[in-house]
Amino acid sequence: MKKRVGIIGGGIIGTATAYFLSQYPDAEVTLFEKNSIGSGTTAKSAATFCLIDDSVSHEFWSVRLFGFNFYTGIEKKNPGSTGFEKTGTLTVCPYREYEMYVKQAIALTLASDYQAEYWTDPEKIHQIIPDLNLEGILGAGWCPDDGFFDATMTANTLAKMARENGVTIYIGTKVNEFCLTNGKVTGLETSKGHFDFDVVVDASGPWARHVAQLVGLSLPIWHTKAEVFILEPTEKLGYNFPVLKYPRFYARKDKSNVFICKSHQSMDLNDPMHAGFWDPDLLPMTGGTDAYFWDFLTDELMQHYPRLLDASIVNEWVGYRAEPPDFLPVLGPTPVEGYILAAGAGGNGVIEAPTIGRDLAAYIMTDDVSWYIARLPLSRFEKLQYDETGRLISRPGIDIK
Repeated sequence: MKKRVGIIGGGIIGTATAYFLSQYPDAEVTLFEKNSIGSGTTAKSAATFCLIDDSVSHEFWSVRLFGFNFYTGIEKKNPGSTGFEKTGTLTVCPYREYEMYVKQAIALTLASDYQAEYWTDPEKIHQIIPDLNLEGILGAGWCPDDGFFDATMTANTLAKMARENGVTIYIGTKVNEFCLTNGKVTGLETSKGHFDFDVVVDASGPWARHVAQLVGLSLPIWHTKAEVFILEPTEKLGYNFPVLKYPRFYARKDKSNVFICKSHQSMDLNDPMHAGFWDPDLLPMTGGTDAYFWDFLTDELMQHYPRLLDASIVNEWVGYRAEPPDFLPVLGPTPVEGYILAAGAGGNGVIEAPTIGRDLAAYIMTDDVSWYIARLPLSRFEKLQYDETGRLISRPGIDIK
């Protein structure tokens, strides 16, 4: 007898989960996306995938490596299917702890049969980006093998692969209500009718707080702002622009321009300029950035990359990231039987989606609990503490930054 699985959300995590579930002959999978595949947060992703940056801690190296190999494997079989641009990554180290992290990332990268080096010679660093101000910099890591993907293109490729394996995908379809019997999910009411399911996976990204409320759960997930500027240099840079990583911001090429964004792990969940509970449906396609972000970026560029201060802003936009208090995903079962979470990937959805999809598919179809799911359950937030204003406060085991 087939297991009927519904997936809410057609972004990178939802489509990856659908694809991996489609590998099981006894899975009957239906995915619902209220807009189009790869829209929402996925469409507003930088999709950088760097083996030597700090986006995912070394505890999750296997997650990073599996995702990178998975995407590049798809790209190798079907060139252009993920939009991969192999630009390399330059990760600049302004302080000792960051340097230690990058050096360990380089060791892991080399052990995984990719290329990486650590440079302290300013001339070598300037061979990659001649315009950087390296005053006070300890060194920089360089990995020529990675770069960035097109997240929307990749999600659509995964959806195509899932469809070919029998997954049914409904776009322009909103989930209105969960059907519950004795506290267990039995189906969904959608804008295209009723569907019966044994399990429903919530991969709705920044909508997950709203979706969870439909089953009576309040998720410990905040929204942080992915604020982006696309900068056009006054004169052509004259060199191939890599992915550029600093602790507080990152940049990559955007055709002949530069895409630049604040690091999601530099966000403060208690700062109302950084985090809150907002309605993702009200996000504009362009614009919406805050004045503080330009001030922040100006300070960073003045210190590290002053040439870009003369650039023109040709586009700007803001997206919402779904962030748990420890900036790690929430995966697996919930107190509501049959309601499974694939939520809270924040700014790392592209990196984490293949492992999330693979491990949730195995859990749903075989009851196998991977180390990743066991490490990131919803239950780790059972003892959240708040102050009298409702703001989250620190407690043992979690740094809320």
